[in-house]
Amino acid sequence: MESTREKVEAEIRDLLTERFGVPADRITPDAHLFEDLGLDSVDLMSAVAILEERHDVSVSDGDLHGMFVIRGVVDRFAALLDAA
Repeated sequence: MESTREKVEAEIRDLLTERFGVPADRITPDAHLFEDLGLDSVDLMSAVAILEERHDVSVSDGDLHGMFVIRGVVDRFAALLDAA
């Protein structure tokens, strides 16, 4: 059975490739959203909003600072979903 973390990671990969055109092979746990994947702060906010809406969770502004790397995004959303 797939863990919450694995599901979140797959969902983020799909979101970034389909919505933002990021090549799937560039999306690694250590990839920086801005420097490595070419996204900007508006893209980050949009992706977070999409995930919040899909899962009926809320990310605080303070949590956004830890979400500049794929691993940070996955960690935060997996924790929110496990707590829900």
